[in-house]
Amino acid sequence: MVVAAIIALFAVPIGVAGPAAAAPSSPVAKYVALGDSFAAGQGTGVYIDACLRSPLGYPALLDAVPRVNLLRNASCTGADFDDVDAQLAQINRGTTLVTLTIGANGVNLPGLLAACVPDPNAQPCLIALAAANTYLTTELGPEAGATIAAISSRSPNARVVVTGYPLPLAPGVADGVNLGAATLNAVLAATVSAAQAQGANVVFADVTAAFLGHGAFGPDPWLGQDPGNLETFLHPNAEGYQAYAAVIEAVR
Repeated sequence: MVVAAIIALFAVPIGVAGPAAAAPSSPVAKYVALGDSFAAGQGTGVYIDACLRSPLGYPALLDAVPRVNLLRNASCTGADFDDVDAQLAQINRGTTLVTLTIGANGVNLPGLLAACVPDPNAQPCLIALAAANTYLTTELGPEAGATIAAISSRSPNARVVVTGYPLPLAPGVADGVNLGAATLNAVLAATVSAAQAQGANVVFADVTAAFLGHGAFGPDPWLGQDPGNLETFLHPNAEGYQAYAAVIEAVR
């Protein structure tokens, strides 16, 4: 930038005013979304396919941002790390922006909620929480690290944004579930930090503050709170995905 400005200055004869140089525009981000139901847009009620990809999900919202071009939304509801391995076929050396939301399916969130919402102090809830904690502390970090490395290898020019998850429930409903979500986020954030230390162009998008006060069973929920509706339960609504898009846009 400085060199270009100096060259432009000397190209103008002394005493002659030249036209103002236009600021160079940033390149268009060639964007691919990877991940699970939160990346697909499940919970909005408006879908384009069986993966529950939605025009109201955060990938579509980011596509509307100037100079962001969503090439492919490869995410799908129910996806785990093995599924993301298959989704990696949708990125290449020309990809310059990748978002990744993954990890929640490894803790069996539906089973966790079924065990804990009725009575968070009962034995079934304690067993489910212990199983979830084992996954979070032993498996999630290595899986996430390997996936970040694979993305960086296939798309070395890409900025990778790994998103976290909101704390799903209003305080006092089943705090152990929220603690599990917080642990999930902490492991993802630590894995991203480790990848950064190895030179990866990756950043963590923490959505917990954006969703503060909007958990299920609270006064202003942004996540579905009807346990009988498995499509929307504890998935963001349109407002929630707008919050996701804003957090990602701030860090990308």
